[in-house]
Amino acid sequence: MRKRPRRTSIAAAIILAATGLAAARGLGSDAPAAVTTPRTAPDPYLSQSDAQAVTAVLAAAKVGDGVRIRAAAAGLQDPVARKIAQWALADSAPDSMSFLEADNARRDLAGWPRSVRRQMAAETLLDQAGMGPRQVIAWFGGEAPRTGRGALALATALGATGGTSAAADLIRKAWRTLIFDQDTQAAILARFGVVLGQADHVAREDLLLYGAQGPAGQDLLRFLPPEQQALAQARMAVRRGDLSAPKLILALPADLRTGPDLAYERIISLRDHGDTAAAVSLVGRLPASFPQQAAAERLWKHGSLVAAALEAGNYAGAYAAAAHSGLASGADGADAAFQAGWIALVRLKDARSADEHFARLQTLGRSPLTQSRALYWRGRAAQALGDPIAAQSFYAEAAKYYTTFYGQLAAAKAGAAVITLGRDPPITPADAARFESREPVRAARLLAGIGARDTFKAFVGALSETLPSAQEEALLVDFTRGWGDQEAAMRVVRNAARRGFILPERGYPIRTAPAAFGAPEAPFVLGITRQESSFDPRARSGAGARGMMQLMPATAQGVARRLGLPYQADELDDPDYNMRLGSAFLGDLVNEFSGSYLMAAAAYNAGPGRPVQWSTTCGDPRSSSTDPVDFIECIPFSETRDYVMRVLEATQVYRARLAGGSAPITL
Repeated sequence: MRKRPRRTSIAAAIILAATGLAAARGLGSDAPAAVTTPRTAPDPYLSQSDAQAVTAVLAAAKVGDGVRIRAAAAGLQDPVARKIAQWALADSAPDSMSFLEADNARRDLAGWPRSVRRQMAAETLLDQAGMGPRQVIAWFGGEAPRTGRGALALATALGATGGTSAAADLIRKAWRTLIFDQDTQAAILARFGVVLGQADHVAREDLLLYGAQGPAGQDLLRFLPPEQQALAQARMAVRRGDLSAPKLILALPADLRTGPDLAYERIISLRDHGDTAAAVSLVGRLPASFPQQAAAERLWKHGSLVAAALEAGNYAGAYAAAAHSGLASGADGADAAFQAGWIALVRLKDARSADEHFARLQTLGRSPLTQSRALYWRGRAAQALGDPIAAQSFYAEAAKYYTTFYGQLAAAKAGAAVITLGRDPPITPADAARFESREPVRAARLLAGIGARDTFKAFVGALSETLPSAQEEALLVDFTRGWGDQEAAMRVVRNAARRGFILPERGYPIRTAPAAFGAPEAPFVLGITRQESSFDPRARSGAGARGMMQLMPATAQGVARRLGLPYQADELDDPDYNMRLGSAFLGDLVNEFSGSYLMAAAAYNAGPGRPVQWSTTCGDPRSSSTDPVDFIECIPFSETRDYVMRVLEATQVYRARLAGGSAPITL
């Protein structure tokens, strides 16, 4: 068991478990039949000299040494190995490349990991390309530049071919939206400074001040009007913690002193110094949006202000902190939209505002987790607004996502009695041939064969984000497990699920552990194991937790003593031994919390004392007066909230898996 929470995913064995009615089955259930797939192509042969050369290439890439990469790659014979060397050079040492090399990498390595880096590297070298203006325009193919150097090259080409207005528009947009270094900034000013007005400079300075506040921002001060210069100096002083900050703030006009830009810096400073109450009091001054997403992410920081305000009972402040997050996308944006909606509905009893936030959540991601969460809570908001027909419609839509926590809750709300799993898609020889024909697959196999595990994981991860079908995602899971990487295989499963490719068999592997006295039902043990280690017996956490169920050695030793078993720390890497101790420890937690799987899962992740502590502010989920779902969403650690939901949903899926494909929804 970890000593601190970490992000994970969980599911829905739930409210039955939360109310102390959890079943107590053993771990001896027979596993369903194994999933079978057509045999994939044999591993390609790689000579010993090529294997040594690729290993040297990757070692040089770790330190960004382009000279060593080139030297190691010089004698490579295998064509895929040569491509790996080309990728490593472009990925880790782009500054050492010529334009021709960077452009070839951009074109030759389509579908390989981190393609945006290669595009950006080629753009920054365009001034060395020797291309004419029309060739530069054609090179971009109508796509917007991603870098300042790219914008400069394209604008110069547009101007040279009569597109003066288009060039000016491009420069103004790049000036206001792209992050680039001091030298690029100076080059743009030298060539296009005449088309940039004071408003453009104010906007760029704002962009930079919401970011790292480096030397490029200092260089721009001379272009700002005096009041904006003073504001910029005050913002930088607050960020640095400079003793001059209060004096600089007091010298500002009232509207700038109390404005959104300075509020942002002051809120972060107050939060980071532990004065969350004062920080929350200022969130109403924040801007509706930020010039760069990184600024909003820095402000959000795992929703720490929201959690602090909720713990203090300041629900209006917590709502303001979530509603004014400025997050426009990503996991943090979805979390902020949800938090704003949940606080509005549950704490402030404002169902109409809540539905607006949940509706926005629907637009922020297409994954089953996001969609089921948004739809379930839109159903709850509709119920609160007195519209049961709309509520049932939302629940029915959410119930389609049957492997998710909120999809399962919604199914119960919609009147479903059982969860029925689908099957993984059948794999045809054509599917296998298509999968094997992909160059990144061949590269990943070569990397695994020479033991380059980290780079292998990068290739597998990139493939999981781009493969076009559930069949190929299933093949990627088999391929990754075939190389002994259970954790990476489960990452493929989760990435595929986010893209709508659900693999209910491969995604929920079954391992029967030796029976342990007092262990809870097998589905709950499997749900915990899936979340803790992804069934990787070699998993180690930074805190020292080990093995399938991520046991801390001291915890494992105590459980072994109670069970009358010999204890050796190295045995924690043995799957059976680890799961025997882990399931017994999990059973202890279930008993400690009167049968509540919800509280036991939270305790397994965050520590046994946490659920009791949270029940003082969130209510006791074992009591009929507390909605267990509200208890989960009240947990102040986002990692533990996610963990509990993912474990409970997996428990429900495992009940169906172990029962042949369907099981009652025990909520």
